[in-house]
Amino acid sequence: MLKKSYFSLLIILTTASAWGMSTSESQIEHINNELSAIKRALNVAKIQIKRAQIASPKLYASVQPVLERALARSEVLTQLQTTVNTHFEAIANRNMSFNSLKTTFHFSTFFPKVTMKDYGKNLFSSMAQKQYCLLLGQKLTQKRDELKNETVVQE
Repeated sequence: MLKKSYFSLLIILTTASAWGMSTSESQIEHINNELSAIKRALNVAKIQIKRAQIASPKLYASVQPVLERALARSEVLTQLQTTVNTHFEAIANRNMSFNSLKTTFHFSTFFPKVTMKDYGKNLFSSMAQKQYCLLLGQKLTQKRDELKNETVVQE
């Protein structure tokens, strides 16, 4: 895996220099590609949430607010932010792809003493994935904008 990452980085840098791109321009391109992958993952999470809503509207109406409150807890937000920061570093600084970073949010990870049926577990996972994608997308967008500003200043 590590060899693959170095090889990918070497290809990106070689290709970028062959095209006359600076390192920051190739980083911007990489971040743009990863933002597209994050948008696709976000759309998948939104579709899963919508499917849960359609499958059982009454159950969704009762479970969704509880899960929203659970996701808003400081412990959950801290864990999500830690995951976002780790993945941000991997994407922005080590040129890893979003698809190679595996993230599945299980309700039992955050609340080990609480039991829940599959419907709620899957809904929680989709809602957490949606929040994760939004947070990671925001950080990568900020980094891309910083790199663009640096490129403009250098020219």
